[in-house]
Amino acid sequence: MTAPAGVPDWSTPAGQGGPSALLLIPGPTPLAPEVLAALARPPQSHTAPATAMAVRAVQLGVQAAVGAGPDTVVHVLPGSGTLALESALVNLVEPGDRVVCCVHGYFGDRFQMVAERLGARVTRLEAPWGEAVDADRVAAALRAGPVRAVTVTHVDTSTAVAARLEEVAQVLRGRDTLFVVDAVASAGGMPVEMARLGIDVVATSSQKALAMPAGLALVAVGPRAQARRSARERVPTLYLDWAEWAGVMAEPSRYFATHAVNLVVAGAAACRRAEAEGWEPRFARHRRVAAAARAGLAALGLPPAAAAGAELASTLSAVRVDPAVSAADLRAAVQAQGVVIAGGLGPWSSDTVRVGHMGEVGLPELLAGLAAIERGLARVSPRPVDGAGVAAALRQAG
Repeated sequence: MTAPAGVPDWSTPAGQGGPSALLLIPGPTPLAPEVLAALARPPQSHTAPATAMAVRAVQLGVQAAVGAGPDTVVHVLPGSGTLALESALVNLVEPGDRVVCCVHGYFGDRFQMVAERLGARVTRLEAPWGEAVDADRVAAALRAGPVRAVTVTHVDTSTAVAARLEEVAQVLRGRDTLFVVDAVASAGGMPVEMARLGIDVVATSSQKALAMPAGLALVAVGPRAQARRSARERVPTLYLDWAEWAGVMAEPSRYFATHAVNLVVAGAAACRRAEAEGWEPRFARHRRVAAAARAGLAALGLPPAAAAGAELASTLSAVRVDPAVSAADLRAAVQAQGVVIAGGLGPWSSDTVRVGHMGEVGLPELLAGLAAIERGLARVSPRPVDGAGVAAALRQAG
């Protein structure tokens, strides 16, 4: 059957990035069979007890994934990670408030853009690409005057660099300033430790290390952030107002707006799968796969693009491509093998590629991806490729 004019043909072969391709990108990520089965169930009422149970399962799963305390409220909203970031700031920030935004890549800008649209006075602390913002700079910004919130992107997928949340948390400890973290690319694959570090809001989304379908914005709101919203008479939005959703998040069978029913049911299945694995073992698996990925990629002449000494994410790798090789040609050659990797962003767009290894991606999927990268390099690189990547990854994995 041929798709109508203008409608994508979902039977596109894997080698052209179709549905049977192996996704090794920073999201969306592969889904487990039981998650796909849940996604394909017939729709059910958004106020049905079964839907309420699924919402609660996602809330509890996210709480556990980010290390939230029992007094944390998790908002489950239809939308993307950007919606989660906007939900965080629109409920906390008023015109004239000062917000410190720590930026170490492409996605750190999102918090700044939202804050500026809310009329906040933004202090931008930017690190060179491949590094993270030093906590001493955050401390200096706090000494310059009152700050409503400090925002940090835990893992910026443009660079695969992880912020040092513990160091920022130490600077903020004992202050009224709210700590807001973008954990879109880390939650579910790396510890966030919300309660231990005193993080007030963790914003994330479904399609990355949590291994859910794309389409859910997930916002964990701690007690200080809840109190901040309660102290405000109103916020300049209806849909993202935590006060409007409070009753629904406490009792998901209530109605304010329609749940993304099938996404939530599939998300609940993903949470059950993650909980069966165990969150700590899951984080450890991500660390092992990341180490194997970087060993394999380095053996192929694809080293990390980040600065030496930077803390690297467990969920993806951003690697530098040899100047003799076109990054775009390499991606195309790998995709011809049925594996999709991502291109670079911003100033790294021409000479890096990004390989996702999060969620359901384990060692078998990684080895298949490395084999495809080897075959792709053999087509586009003047350097001989002899299986070194797969061998190095296997040695690292033990």
